Amino acid sequence: MERVKKITYKGKEIVYVDYSNISTEAEMLEVLKANRKMVEEDNKKFLIFADYTNAQTPLNYINEANNFTRDFKHLVIKGSFLGITGVKSVFFNGIVKLFNLNFKAFADKDTALNFLVD
Repeated sequence: MERVKKITYKGKEIVYVDYSNISTEAEMLEVLKANRKMVEEDNKKFLIFADYTNAQTPLNYINEANNFTRDFKHLVIKGSFLGITGVKSVFFNGIVKLFNLNFKAFADKDTALNFLVD
């Protein structure tokens, strides 16, 4: 399964990152690395949609995700996220505040995607 790809929704290109159901730090970091590669190669502003449903978020992943956000925040237009519950919500809210980003967590995919294109 391709976990990092571009999708088109209502005519807008969106970077889609699928972390759903990942249970290992190694796989989380592998997906993040693929996301970094895509963003570096494109080097243009982007919308991001990430699904963290039932995903584990180990500390090393959180640190690397923080670095990713710091490195590319100037390119992110806005982001929508699924599966942000429990400890993940603490991490998410911290990142949003720290980097002053237009990121929001949603309970369903359609609402999340609509947020990006509105």
